Amino acid sequence: MLILALKASFSIVVLGVAALGAGAWIQDALPSTFTRFDRWACAWLGGFGLLSLALFLIGQWKFTLTTIVATICIAVAGAARPLRELLGSIHRGWRSEGQIPRVPLIVVLVVLLFTCAAGMAEITGGSGSDTVAYHLLGPKIWLREGIIRPVPDNSHTAFPQTAETLYSALFAIGGTRAPGLFSFVMLGLLLLASASVATRCGLDSTGAWWVAALLVTMPAVYAGTTNCFVDGLYAAFVLVAARIGFDAQRLKEWAMFGMFCGLAMSTKYPGLLALPLLIFCAIMMRADKDGLRFGVVEKVGITVVAACSVSAIYYVRDWVLLGCPIYPPPPGFAPICSPKYLSPNVVAQFHSYIYQRGAGLGRGLVAFLLLPFNLTYHTSNFHGAGGIGLCPLALGPLGIIASRRNSFAKMMVILGLLLTVVWFVTQQESRFLIEVYVMGAIYGVVGWRYAVSNGRQFSRLLAGTIVVLSIAYGLFMIRRADSEGVRADFSAAFARERRYEEIPFLESFEFLNREPSVRKVLILDRFVPPYYCDKDYIKPVGQWGERTLPGGPDPLEVLERARDLNISHVLDVSSEIAPFQVKEKASGLTLVFEAINQRVYRVN
Repeated sequence: MLILALKASFSIVVLGVAALGAGAWIQDALPSTFTRFDRWACAWLGGFGLLSLALFLIGQWKFTLTTIVATICIAVAGAARPLRELLGSIHRGWRSEGQIPRVPLIVVLVVLLFTCAAGMAEITGGSGSDTVAYHLLGPKIWLREGIIRPVPDNSHTAFPQTAETLYSALFAIGGTRAPGLFSFVMLGLLLLASASVATRCGLDSTGAWWVAALLVTMPAVYAGTTNCFVDGLYAAFVLVAARIGFDAQRLKEWAMFGMFCGLAMSTKYPGLLALPLLIFCAIMMRADKDGLRFGVVEKVGITVVAACSVSAIYYVRDWVLLGCPIYPPPPGFAPICSPKYLSPNVVAQFHSYIYQRGAGLGRGLVAFLLLPFNLTYHTSNFHGAGGIGLCPLALGPLGIIASRRNSFAKMMVILGLLLTVVWFVTQQESRFLIEVYVMGAIYGVVGWRYAVSNGRQFSRLLAGTIVVLSIAYGLFMIRRADSEGVRADFSAAFARERRYEEIPFLESFEFLNREPSVRKVLILDRFVPPYYCDKDYIKPVGQWGERTLPGGPDPLEVLERARDLNISHVLDVSSEIAPFQVKEKASGLTLVFEAINQRVYRVN
């Protein structure tokens, strides 16, 4: 376990330094009003995005340990000077800023340490886990095949892949535990972006620390940022884009605004909808300052060009390889493209699924107006999001009132409202709204400060109690959600028990992975997660109904051509979805392994 932890930690340190080198140049392109902290936070976050983009571009040609290490080494070489400057800035800032508030510091450190411990546990789960189903499936297959391509049997591996490309590099250098351990870096990047926005909204460093404490204890934020999810990274890109765009004046600053919009688009599809909202708010911000007298069309143009230049590689690749730039196609988009591997019936079933999953708490004005209450108290409707605590609902409105003279803070409120409206009418899933929850935490702290400075003793006591309850609730929910991962780090017996309980058909995968005669595995059941198979495999029907082979044959039809496809073994299972598919004593097959509800055959 210690060796695994050291190897994973080394890969994360190397990747972090490489990101620092890749993004160091960003500091010079930021608005002159940015503080030293703002510059380093934006540059480091942007460096991770640009490093991932470089790896992705190279991976379209060749994606091996050699190309990954070479790319990272080039970025690390460029980090020597920025690293010295950063360490010097941290030392000077530590001496000049004064004492860091202890309570939020302790809360943040406790959650980050807990995240590290939980992240070191082995990844488990079935096809219902997004982590196993596609976030880590793609990176594992890319390394095996030496090229970055969507995995045919899971269309979700064609999503924008900023985070997944980083996971693949971590896999290559740090082993299977590194992507999970990277969760605390993801969480840290979100906190840096949030702190930059918080101070621009009028909070001092102490207030920014309290914002961080509230964020790390928001179960919805924690769930979308850890366990190899990508929503926290996406939210960080959106927040930094707003931070730059709302203060941008020179053309290069608008280009930098566009670059971060592009990185958001390269991380999740919602970035496509966020782009026009961010541009609209940035224009309104400039109109409030100079009346749009200085080339707004030119500034918007360079923003769009920069955003599309960064993100185009993901969408163009899917268009060329899969017949559709947004894959799988969303509702209304399918009729104008021909998605590979997906029949019209499969696309319709996928649309039905996302309509059902994204229904949330309903549509209409009343449901929208009830969102603050429901996001706080009815989080079970959002797939185990866990809530956001009392602070945004109880103190956020007071913070918005207190920020009415801060133009940046007012524009962030407008952006948050627009993002919420888009989220409400599209896909109501709590972790897709993390950037708005950050704003809720910021205004909650502003409202708390306002209550303390202007309210009576009872008001001050009530506001402080709300903050304490929010943090305590979050700590309880987070501990309950990830305690098994931490326990697995310290108990080998529990880790083994957890593996057998949470990894479907583990015994068969263990047999296939250790058996030297296995060349290629035919997986018959579409819900068997191939992430756990270390050997090459064919899955004729994917998790969402994808038909992965020419002509779209059924699994049993592929079984008849097993020798022609160089298949050496067949994995057949009996699940709640379907019984065993191979008949007993089938010709051409020899049963070589059997366990409860699982059989492995050798192709004769």
